[in-house]
Amino acid sequence: MNEQQIQNVLSYQEKHSNMSKNTLNLKPATDEIDLIDLLAIFIKNKVKIFFITIFFVIVSSIISYKLPEKWTSKAIITYIDDSQLQPLELLSNQLNLFDITLNFNKNYLLSLFIQLFDSNVLKEKYLIGSDYYQKLVKDYPKNENTFIFNVVKNFNITYSKSDKKNEFKDYIFYTLSYIADNDKDAQNCLNGYINYISVILNERLNTEIKNKINIRKNVLSFMIDDKGMLINNNANLSIGRLKLEKLQSIKLSDIKIIPFEYLQEPNKPIKKDSPQSTCIILLSGIAGLMVSMFYVLVQHYLSQRNQP
Repeated sequence: MNEQQIQNVLSYQEKHSNMSKNTLNLKPATDEIDLIDLLAIFIKNKVKIFFITIFFVIVSSIISYKLPEKWTSKAIITYIDDSQLQPLELLSNQLNLFDITLNFNKNYLLSLFIQLFDSNVLKEKYLIGSDYYQKLVKDYPKNENTFIFNVVKNFNITYSKSDKKNEFKDYIFYTLSYIADNDKDAQNCLNGYINYISVILNERLNTEIKNKINIRKNVLSFMIDDKGMLINNNANLSIGRLKLEKLQSIKLSDIKIIPFEYLQEPNKPIKKDSPQSTCIILLSGIAGLMVSMFYVLVQHYLSQRNQP
């Protein structure tokens, strides 16, 4: 190998060695420059980033303010105590003497109350006759049929055994709730509807008792009438007349039964369900910050690309 060839080999090795060093040092140098460049770009455009972020926060605040609020009042009810059934039991024992049976136990009363509470027809009647509904109609003028349907849906019933978190509880209860635009209306509407259903339930009980008594009176009257074919001796006739007289002498006053016992009365909610304004504004601020940073980066690299 002559001298010229040796010099060429040495020159190639030196050049290759320099290229390898540059390659090894390129990544950390590039990374350091990129981070500094990014920080410099953000600092240079800090005003633009600030105002874009603030814009997102302001818009989300306005939206949160415009969104209707939702407040839920809840009441928890269960079976009444046996002692509360005494008026019905006394009346039932009295009417048993005339072959009139009343099957009004605590299971029946609570079941009937829940059935009435869940009636959409009764919900509509109660709401349409309330000052609360008249105020809603003025504040939110819409198609009446659609509007009342949406308002009725704000009443809800939850059965304790349908929720797994209540599996350890041996007793049964129901959670009644109503959703309104503010805490006071939610509480008043739920309390008013519970009282409304209780009145209807008592009216049904009293009507059923009176109907059973009237039916028995008519049967006895028929039996002691000359045309009655069921009494064929004086003894039965005397018993029938005595029962009718006793039954007619009973002065029946309307009973008043509370068909449930409160575990929690309709409460005034202390926290609204929605909108969660703080969470919405915070997430919007983060989104605005990310969008603004992305925007200034794109704008910067486009301007760099267009430079000669």
